[in-house]
This record gives sequence, structure tokens and C-alpha cells, in this order.
Amino acid sequence: MNLSAAHLMTQSSKLHPAIQNQMSFSEEDIEAGNRNRLRQILAKTKDQNCPDNWEFQQFSVGGLSEVGFSEQNSKLLLVISSNGRGLFDCSKLERIDRDHHDDFDIDYANLLCSGIGELSNEKIRIAGLHGGGFPTVNSEGESLEIMALDWPKKDIIFQPKWTSVYTEGDTEKCSKIYTSDALRVYGFSKTGDYFVIGTSSDLLIFKKKGA
Repeated sequence: MNLSAAHLMTQSSKLHPAIQNQMSFSEEDIEAGNRNRLRQILAKTKDQNCPDNWEFQQFSVGGLSEVGFSEQNSKLLLVISSNGRGLFDCSKLERIDRDHHDDFDIDYANLLCSGIGELSNEKIRIAGLHGGGFPTVNSEGESLEIMALDWPKKDIIFQPKWTSVYTEGDTEKCSKIYTSDALRVYGFSKTGDYFVIGTSSDLLIFKKKGA
């Protein structure tokens, strides 16, 4: 043992017991402290199904695996499930087409799927069970954040314009809008006027009022 190490051990042994206890915090203690801090943050958020100035509709979609917004018409959403494909008009919060066949063309390597109805000539970029993703913030600074304090359960937080649930003074402005233990996909459309949440059994479409 060199002199520096011996000196450090001597000095450490002279520390007050309370300070020695603080220095001996385990990784588990630190993790528990951080988790508790995050729970306090989550408790301060508003608990509401839909953010202010938005409206939404929830649909039952058993076996949902992927969804994708059209590049040709960003209000149209293709949904893929174990029961085939569905087409939704986000501007109307309605399902407008359905195809129950399971022999459609889907490319999991490139995350592309052939559309139906109005989108029958388009390859839709998809996201969900097999990868991919959508923007989590729109051009107005509204954003979505995930908190998973009790994984696999995940809480989805809506953050108004240029706010963060982790910033003091912003937390109370943010909303916990959904909780799921089977989240497949979430995020905004290209225009930012719509966002979706997809689980293994449900689809939620959110539309900005006036869009």
C-alpha cells in the first residue's frame, strides 16, 4: 500500500459515522432515490385522457402490430393487425376501409407495407412491433415522453409547447394521457396535426382541434 492510500484510509476512519453512511450508498439506494424522484414528478402531472386543444377516438384493434402514415395524404393512417389491414382518416377520427386478407405485401426489413383503398398504390412506411418509429415532437414544440417506472407498464406524457415534464415549473403543465403494458408504437404525423398510440389491442388517434 502506498502512502497516499494509507493516508486516505486513515482520514476516512476519522469521518463522522453519518458521513461514512452517506459514502456507502449502494447502487440500489441511488436507483431507488432516482425512481422516487421520478414518481414525485409523475404525481404532479395532470391526469387526463386528452390534452387541451386536442380531441381523440379509441378503437379496438386486436393483434395490432404496426401502423403507418401515408406520405401522399398525411391524414390517412394504415393499421396492420392479426385481422388484416385497416385504413383510418385521422381528420374524421374514423375507420374508412378494411381488408381482412392476410396475404398482403409487407417488407419487415425496410418497414414498408402496401396500402389499401385510397392508398392501394402506395407503399406505407410503418412502425411498431418490428421496429421503426414516428417523430415524438411536432413543429409547434408539442411532444410525447415515456416514463416506465413500473416496467413493462409505460406512462405516456404529453408535453405542451416547448415544455418538459422534468423541468421545474413545466411539470404541472404536462399531462399523463395513457398507460399500457403492451405499447407498440406512438408518435406524430409528418404535419404534427395528429398523433397516435398503438398497443397490442387498441388504437388511439389524436387530432388537433381545427385540423
